Amino acid sequence: MGQPGSRIEGSIVKHLIIDRPNWQTTRQRLVFGSMTAVFWALWIYLWLPILALVGWALGFKIAYYQMIVKDGYIGLFELLGLYALVIFALGAALLAWAYYNYFRFRGVERRKPRPPVGIDDLSQRYLIAPEILHSWTSARRIVLHHSSDGRVIGEG
Repeated sequence: MGQPGSRIEGSIVKHLIIDRPNWQTTRQRLVFGSMTAVFWALWIYLWLPILALVGWALGFKIAYYQMIVKDGYIGLFELLGLYALVIFALGAALLAWAYYNYFRFRGVERRKPRPPVGIDDLSQRYLIAPEILHSWTSARRIVLHHSSDGRVIGEG
């Protein structure tokens, strides 16, 4: 008692991300898979100059041929310069956007707290009697069972 952390001892969270591809259409799965493949290919492409440099440093003949004989190190330095320029441009754009928003909304607080949710609202939303919900609010611990579509079907 008095220790920070979860109040439920021994609870194990099996999955933090809800992954239900069977709820996706074929088109959604195809687009998701294609985008994943494209970005993995891009990620590997971005590492190629460093991999060539490591290969050259380790003495691989193909790396020596590409880096020394064909002057590949010049392209590597040009590419690293381009990467630095892109990183600088993205950082500058982010800072410009942050300052723009700072000066635009300085001294203006437009965010408002959401209204509190009452027992009646929860009762209507989850189709549970208000008396049961009221008893749950005073419970120290409660285990609820859900149907496959996410509705509360009872307590355990």
